[in-house]
Amino acid sequence: MPYDDGSPRTGPEGDARRIHAAMIAFAAGDALGVPWEGRPPEAVDAAEVVRLPAPDRGWPRGSTSDDTAQMVLVARCLADTDGRPASMDFLTRLAAAAPGVRGLGPTTRRALAQFHATGRLPAPSAGDLPTNGAAMRIAPVGWAVPPHHPERRRRLCAALSNATHRAPAAVAAACVIAAMASYAVEGAGAHDLLDVAAAEARWAAGRHGPMDPVTHAARGRWSPPPEGIGLDAVETAAAVVHVIREAPDLAAALPYAVSLGGDTDTVAALAGGVLGARDPGGITRLGWLGLVDLGEYPGLEDLAARLAGLRRTPAAGP
Repeated sequence: MPYDDGSPRTGPEGDARRIHAAMIAFAAGDALGVPWEGRPPEAVDAAEVVRLPAPDRGWPRGSTSDDTAQMVLVARCLADTDGRPASMDFLTRLAAAAPGVRGLGPTTRRALAQFHATGRLPAPSAGDLPTNGAAMRIAPVGWAVPPHHPERRRRLCAALSNATHRAPAAVAAACVIAAMASYAVEGAGAHDLLDVAAAEARWAAGRHGPMDPVTHAARGRWSPPPEGIGLDAVETAAAVVHVIREAPDLAAALPYAVSLGGDTDTVAALAGGVLGARDPGGITRLGWLGLVDLGEYPGLEDLAARLAGLRRTPAAGP
């Protein structure tokens, strides 16, 4: 069955269309959340959110942040390595791109400082912070790996997380996001995505530590913190699951994600990256999409096609 524009829903072309829409929706959620990042929910003006006001930090109106920059870096790293990137492949690219990336988080900045000082990956430490930078960028792994290769997907999550984020909870949250993204490209329904998140959280809990907020969110038993969503990776994953449960339509999900306050750009970007793949036509219902500055990321359509090719390439097998 074709989409309204005549392109197929299944096969490499259908996958590429879903992945491209997911990339656009991811960037749109990022840009929508940027002006409100760090504010509590009561300080988010619902009427102003979709007008994309200029961020207070002096960035141009419609700007995306390190969320989109790193997502695109991961996608390119996957494509350029035939789906077999090592941690150092990504970290080297990130270090080269970092001077032009807006809003890098604390754990990422620390890893980059260690890399510049030693030329090595960050060493595991008991003080590793379980922040959400790995989950933030990991959606391309799910887009590139089909659901029937979960171990390949999880190994890639670990490799691309460990470049900067080695805390077990950071890796676990990345696995949850990638699993939802993988099934979303198959067109999974919102309730199915909640089941996927809960199942992946149970798997991750057995290897990385407690993931109760994610499983609770999937069942409607988790409430966003009143001060807004923090940088904690598991809390971020739970917030994304909560958004998908409460607002499964893309056009409603992105403003709702921003309304939760806190790390608004990351939660909205990740919700966009999942729901945009599930329903690629959803981006046509974002009446404000033209305000998003995508000029920094040329070639997304081609990049999406390359990820779609990986998804169906036996050579990229487990």
